[in-house]
Amino acid sequence: MHRLIKAAALAMAVATFGTVVTAAAPASASVSQGYVAGSGTWTDDWNDEGPISASTRSYSNVVAMWQMILWADGYLAYSDVDCQFGPVTTAATKKWQTARGLVADGVVGPKTLAKAATRLAVYEGEGWYYYDGAGSEIVHFGRLADGRWDMSIGINLEWQPLSYAAATFDRCS
Repeated sequence: MHRLIKAAALAMAVATFGTVVTAAAPASASVSQGYVAGSGTWTDDWNDEGPISASTRSYSNVVAMWQMILWADGYLAYSDVDCQFGPVTTAATKKWQTARGLVADGVVGPKTLAKAATRLAVYEGEGWYYYDGAGSEIVHFGRLADGRWDMSIGINLEWQPLSYAAATFDRCS
């Protein structure tokens, strides 16, 4: 009987502790979702995204997103935005990371994207955002009701979801 009470008390403590840990854990995105996504406050949506690099998810709309950030900050020519994480994007990424005190490994993971997200601001109300580049360039983003992010490129404001698995912007073909 004494063992039964101890076992019940231990099970209750584990269940209670597990519930507290589960409730306290922040919502997180996963590359397996297929898109840059988030929930709740938008300010931490990019903190758990990536990685993308020349060897990991190297051709996608998320690569285009990163290239647009590099363009807005003056590290990449607009003509180099092609959704392919090649040597030019890798070199620009390393320079961008070095300038921000990050490890310059050419991999765009959670730390790099979290640093980029500090330049995001609300544009004309909740659900619309922009990346404020180092110069006069900005990149427009949206967050859909289901938490997926999208972005526009070009003078026609072609909006596409930020997919890790597809490169659907016209300039990506």
